[in-house]
Amino acid sequence: MKIMEPAAPSSTDRSRVRMDTPLGLFTWGLLLSVLACGMVVPSGNAAEKPLRLGILPVLDTLPLQVAATEGYFSKHGLTVELVTFDSALERDAAMQAGQLEGYFGDMVNTVLMVRSGIPLRMVTVAYASRPGQRQFALVGRPGLDTPSLDAMTSGTVGLSNATIMEYLLDLMEERGLVPPGRFERLEVKKIPVRMQMLLGGRLDLAILPEPLVTLAVSQGARVYVTDENLHVPLTVVGLLQRLLTDSSKTGERFLLAYREALAALAKDSEKYRPLMATSCRIPDQVAATFRIPVFPEAGVPPKPDVERLLAWMRTRGLVSQALSAKDLVWSSTP
Repeated sequence: MKIMEPAAPSSTDRSRVRMDTPLGLFTWGLLLSVLACGMVVPSGNAAEKPLRLGILPVLDTLPLQVAATEGYFSKHGLTVELVTFDSALERDAAMQAGQLEGYFGDMVNTVLMVRSGIPLRMVTVAYASRPGQRQFALVGRPGLDTPSLDAMTSGTVGLSNATIMEYLLDLMEERGLVPPGRFERLEVKKIPVRMQMLLGGRLDLAILPEPLVTLAVSQGARVYVTDENLHVPLTVVGLLQRLLTDSSKTGERFLLAYREALAALAKDSEKYRPLMATSCRIPDQVAATFRIPVFPEAGVPPKPDVERLLAWMRTRGLVSQALSAKDLVWSSTP
């Protein structure tokens, strides 16, 4: 596999840093710069110690933004600060520095963080693939007139390794949606760079998330395969285990607030279009028309889905045999 740009490292727990793993290769200079980069949205009683949740400006986090904006966290006695980072690297560094009590991220990265020693537990799925509603897609460059992937004899596909996008591409191949082994995989970690390389013809294909799929299509790209019928959880919200095992019932109260946000979105999603446009950084070109997603019910990812992901990660050499679903998922979801 060719590497188009250096792979960014991730983080480890501050109390058990392993510098010999990919998640431990950080400098304190990066950590110090990260601590100043988070954009904070507070919610709750200022007298209570805040629960700082590191998130990314993506669609999956809209229910969290609604819960903070509408005061649902405060209603259930929680002071939650949503700290927005521009990249997963910065978010993970903040976790490693002990600046966060929880986080939003994709399933693969969450497993890697737990493997490195950070005592996170998944408390709810943030987004899962859903029929009729794409979140990720394999997109072809403008001018690529091939009607199907089967008609292509070769080509390049841009993606990021050890992420949910690589997992999805492997699932697409496994289920016959993409010809296995036909396309040369090129790692381009930064998603905006990947999209620009696709639109500029430097990649034949690329795995992209929404709303960049919609934006790319508006500029002449073509969708070949989506995640819609893969039936897998994609992203999650996790909290530190100590918050889930004490007497405060933080996990239960967090989910009550989250469910209220989901209900508010289901009742009147258009009310939150401006919030989605700003907090999830929807491009201006599609902000007025982009479909507001339907989000899954609150709850942990099903054990079979977690075990299937772990099996895939073992084949990639990302985790050991010892790690199991019970090490990753909160077991007391109401």
